[in-house]
Amino acid sequence: MGEFNVKYLSYISEFANGQESLTQAAQLYFDADDYADPIRWFKAHALCMLAQQTGKEGTIFQQLYEQINEDSNRERSSFYLNDKDYALWFDDVVLLNQLFIDKGYAKAYTFMHELYMNARYGFKDEAKAAEYIIKGYEAGDKTAQAFVGYNTYYGNLGFEQDAEKGLALIESSYAPDNRSGKLFALNIKFHSCGSGEEAAAVLEEYHDLLHVEKRGLYVLADYYLREGEDQKALETYLEGIQYNSGYCNYMLGLMISNTRFAPLGYEIEQGAPYLQVGFEHGIAYAGFVLGYYYLYPADQSEPQFDKAIQALERAALYCSNEALLELAILYLYHNDYKNIDKAMEYLDRAIAAKSTRARNEKAIALLEHQDLERNVEEAQALLLGSMELGDDYAPYRLGYGYQVGEFGTEEEFDKCIEFYEVAAERNNGLGIEYAGRYYRYNENPDLDKAIAYYEKGVELYNSNYCKVELAMMLERGYGLEANPTQAEQFYQEALENNYPFAAVRLGYMYEDGLVGEVDAEKAREHFEIAANADLAEGMYQLARCNRYGIGGAEDRALAFELFEKALEYGYNDANVDLALAYEEGSGGVEENAAKAVEYMTTAAEIGFSYAQYKLGCYYLYAYGLEKDLELAKYWLEKARENGSALAMLTLGDYYLYGYEEDQPYDLAFPYYEEAEQRGYVSEGLGICYQFAIGVERDEKKAFQFYKIAVERGYDAAYFRLGLCYYYAIGTEKDYVEALYYLREVADRGNLEAAGYVGVMLVKGEGVAQELAEGIAYLEQAANAGYDSAQYELGNCYLKGEGVEQNDELALHWYQQAAENGNEDAQKIIGGPRKRRR
Repeated sequence: MGEFNVKYLSYISEFANGQESLTQAAQLYFDADDYADPIRWFKAHALCMLAQQTGKEGTIFQQLYEQINEDSNRERSSFYLNDKDYALWFDDVVLLNQLFIDKGYAKAYTFMHELYMNARYGFKDEAKAAEYIIKGYEAGDKTAQAFVGYNTYYGNLGFEQDAEKGLALIESSYAPDNRSGKLFALNIKFHSCGSGEEAAAVLEEYHDLLHVEKRGLYVLADYYLREGEDQKALETYLEGIQYNSGYCNYMLGLMISNTRFAPLGYEIEQGAPYLQVGFEHGIAYAGFVLGYYYLYPADQSEPQFDKAIQALERAALYCSNEALLELAILYLYHNDYKNIDKAMEYLDRAIAAKSTRARNEKAIALLEHQDLERNVEEAQALLLGSMELGDDYAPYRLGYGYQVGEFGTEEEFDKCIEFYEVAAERNNGLGIEYAGRYYRYNENPDLDKAIAYYEKGVELYNSNYCKVELAMMLERGYGLEANPTQAEQFYQEALENNYPFAAVRLGYMYEDGLVGEVDAEKAREHFEIAANADLAEGMYQLARCNRYGIGGAEDRALAFELFEKALEYGYNDANVDLALAYEEGSGGVEENAAKAVEYMTTAAEIGFSYAQYKLGCYYLYAYGLEKDLELAKYWLEKARENGSALAMLTLGDYYLYGYEEDQPYDLAFPYYEEAEQRGYVSEGLGICYQFAIGVERDEKKAFQFYKIAVERGYDAAYFRLGLCYYYAIGTEKDYVEALYYLREVADRGNLEAAGYVGVMLVKGEGVAQELAEGIAYLEQAANAGYDSAQYELGNCYLKGEGVEQNDELALHWYQQAAENGNEDAQKIIGGPRKRRR
């Protein structure tokens, strides 16, 4: 026999052998109405048990029985019992309830219902709870009728949901001995109100319940909270506590713990005792809240894990699904408290209690937890079951599973949208966002649907993601009429709501001048905000600003550090910039061709077209690698396929300038033309038209493309355009223009152009004769081996133009020119091999 039974029997013996009659003893307990000490409750219960077992009749025993079963007295009496004593206590309570039922006392059915509803794990039985209130209702008990009405209103415990019928049952249950009916009706009507005026009218309807009986005061306090009258709410909670309201204790504890009542002078830790009392009154959720605030303090202080676990474990004992879930997550993911078996046990318990969130959490664990064997099939089944139960998160997670290939085959990717749309219909925030994202970025976008989902996300959840997506569409009028000002507002709102990606987008807007003038400094400031939030793209853009001095000082060393950090955080674009830094020997690092190749190869293999272009160039020009024309063409073609116009130009150059034997020069033109269609033009396209390489000769087009290429900054195009003006190719002869373009490029190191400039200056073509300057240009070109410059320099020495007359030097330069194929020089000296004897 357990300890509890020994004591309980001793109480029965005490009353059986006492001087007072059972009736007198019952009257004393009833009049005192004090069960703060659980022993008094046990004794009162034993007294009722003895009376029933001995056939003692009397109204007082029924009254005492009602008293110990109302106002949470029953729940408080057993709260601190150990498991063994609780089991014995439970059996005794069931026995006494059954004795009263057997004697025709219908209200005992309701007490049996409450016992099974509020019992600990292993004793709670919702099926039996429903069975007993149905029997009580059928037996004519008004309190049982109120419970049936309440569960019918909300569709709980297997009752078919019918709000109208449920409220009618409650309102027709009012009776002096029914303490629940009006309280249920007050709760239902109050929480159905759409305005403060309606709520005030409901409170007035139940004035006596609130202000005379002092019951349901937590509803009145709720009204004051909604109206912003926190002081009145506090006073109302305290009044309810004076009248032994467990719910007022719970709500006051909640308001203190979540800092709502901080302005009224409450410290956060003062909420715990109130929550504890609410828990002891049978409100298991209060126990969960108590544990939750130990785990996640509202003042951001350190979690108190041991206290949290103690409270949550006790709440779990009383079948709080929320506590089971919180503990399961703690035991799954916190290294100091990890207990996988217990976590899975708690998830299974919550699943058995029809918790869809528990299904979801278990599914995620089976898919993602490193300490569990991955079980995709079970995870998918759990999520489908959760979705069937009406959960909104499960369809989102199923959609995500199809999107990333966890479920189904690659061909079933598009099934993701079916689930995202179910989640969105159920107003799941992630479902709304991902449905919008699918329609925005799918291979075949549906912008109208995307916009509708994004707008819904903003309307329902003020979604930062949806605001930013709408803003990106508003920036340049994609799917929406362009409205940069509205885009900026959305970005700023998202940024103010701690969404750092919005800072990146604002940075782009300010750098591009989409709102007002270009403001590089402001752009840099916003990139820095994103970088400081550890956003990889922000780090990268801030690195770019430092690398090129955009919006502030140039700092290549800092840029290099930021590029490295951006890459560390997953921003793969930085591979290219790090490769370029090693190629150039900038940013505090020495030139390192091997490192440049390493980073550029990584970027090329990921698919960055510029990196593929650069890697092709590395192979083409043997930078850091052995020259390999096949690999050069491979990577340049990959880059071209990915839209790199630079690769198109380089492939054009490859075929035009003859990198291979038996070069197919005509292949150059299609690459140059493809690049031109993307706005990239080099001298190559002009050369093709000028010399009929892969296209019919068209000197006018050649001239036009040389001009375009000059605008793009190609030195070779300057040279070619200068020759067009010099020789009247595709335009009229114009020595002034010719000299301008040839001199521009000659001064940048083009020695062939320097030869032309020298000739023109010596002859006074396009400018007044400048002999000394012309000789200087000729000497540059002649020393570089250009035959025309050598020939003209020979003429100058022969005639003494700009230099002292010198036949020997004249003959030297004629000889050099002749050997380089200059026909005029060959005529003078008698052929390229003739030497002066």
